[in-house]
Amino acid sequence: MILMIRYAGCLIFILLLNGDSFGNGKVTLDMVFFPEGEFEMGGLEGQGKKNEHPRHKVYLNAFYLDMYEVTFADFEKYLKANLKQYPTITGWNGRKARSDMKNKPIFGLQWKRCRNFCRWRGKRLPTEAEWERAAKGTENRKYPWGNEEPDKKRANFGNCCFIQKGRILTEVGHFKIGMSPEGVYDLGGNVAEWVYDLYDKKYYQNSPYKNPKGPKKGKYHVIRGGAWNSLPVYLRSSSRYGDSDAKDYYGIGCRCAKDVNNSYKPK
Repeated sequence: MILMIRYAGCLIFILLLNGDSFGNGKVTLDMVFFPEGEFEMGGLEGQGKKNEHPRHKVYLNAFYLDMYEVTFADFEKYLKANLKQYPTITGWNGRKARSDMKNKPIFGLQWKRCRNFCRWRGKRLPTEAEWERAAKGTENRKYPWGNEEPDKKRANFGNCCFIQKGRILTEVGHFKIGMSPEGVYDLGGNVAEWVYDLYDKKYYQNSPYKNPKGPKKGKYHVIRGGAWNSLPVYLRSSSRYGDSDAKDYYGIGCRCAKDVNNSYKPK
């Protein structure tokens, strides 16, 4: 079912997936609909790092993106349905999430585990372009919520220096004024997020106009969004970097995306 609501003057389409079964699990997170169209990807001239340039136009097919980052409660269901899988670094009592962690974003996931989780839910990882479209909008927002500089009312960032067994994280949906106008939470801060694409710092120089999905080869995958311990610069909508897929970092999690039709299926 698709629910249409109005927020901040914008129409928001939310795909309600509660009760929809995929594999042995049930999808419980809502998704926000993004219509097909064009936006400008990359940093403004004179701003950001070289890997954010050149700024270029990108056209995307319509897609859905999770409103929230994947939580410990979500991953607990995955563990229950996949007994060969194992819990992440901390935040667990055996194979069950600690009560204080259930609604906080999962972290310590390697890229492949994020990909596999999304597949289990009948979804996929968002492409880098889809992630930036969700964060930036078509009005080229500097940050997911707008052009106001980050503060503690909008995002969880700038904390030093330890994860404190997960206590440093905030529950998903906590930062109401840090939500994007389209209705997506925590695109800046809390945990950074793996996306589908392989990383190439020069990719923007030759990336395709329509539905880019990263280079065919690469050593790392792209990370977006900044985390609980990030500097404000990493919360910008165009900020991007890559790192080893195989490491279970304390500041990286993910969220999932879904096609509107079957025309585009990353593998």
